[in-house]
Amino acid sequence: MGPRLAGRLDSELEFTNILQSTKIFKTIVDCMQDYIKTLHDTDVYEGSTDLHIISAWINDMEQGEYNPPHTHHDLTGWSTVLFLKVPEFINDAKDPHKFRDGKLGFISHDGVGSTWMDAKVGQFYIFEARHQHFVMPFKVKNKGDIRRSMSFNFVERK
Repeated sequence: MGPRLAGRLDSELEFTNILQSTKIFKTIVDCMQDYIKTLHDTDVYEGSTDLHIISAWINDMEQGEYNPPHTHHDLTGWSTVLFLKVPEFINDAKDPHKFRDGKLGFISHDGVGSTWMDAKVGQFYIFEARHQHFVMPFKVKNKGDIRRSMSFNFVERK
């Protein structure tokens, strides 16, 4: 997946073709459908609930790697991030409010601010593919530790 991704990271594993055979697949589909149902119930989205995962990959980020602000899949459908493994980060920032290492950031729609999400195992985010997001670099307490996340894009089946 490396050449197709925006970030500076060496280990991305594309697994779209085997995702359906994993133990977590039913849970993923349930989350997708619940998310779209919630949008339907609030009149935010009036499209179909027949959904299709078009790409899926695992990112193993090492110390110093990052993903700059980017969007996904031609700006249609939705994207996700599921944290699978999170190392202990070193906080050596001088100002406490500046410590954003390893966090997932979402740029506000007006492009002025950002919302920060701590990387915690099991946290699962679903968002519009056109929503700019990014991952900050980090330092780890134990050399060689990685921050592993799974992401996928999904759209309405036509």
